[in-house]
Amino acid sequence: MISIELIFPLKGKRLCMRVAETTSVGELKRYLITCFGVEKEDILILASGENISDEMSLADAGMHTGSGVLIENGDP
Repeated sequence: MISIELIFPLKGKRLCMRVAETTSVGELKRYLITCFGVEKEDILILASGENISDEMSLADAGMHTGSGVLIENGDP
């Protein structure tokens, strides 16, 4: 499990979320779209990996505890 930070810059809020490292990037995006009613284009995953695809696991994408996900136009 990793703890990631959900950052809502327009609202000035941050939330913490625990996710399994094996969760795919696409699964995380679908969850955020469903929970926060945002568009896919409004989600920016701040990871160290290059050429990140939706099929990659969060660990393969370079996410770790303390990584962030920037969500524009979301409502926490």
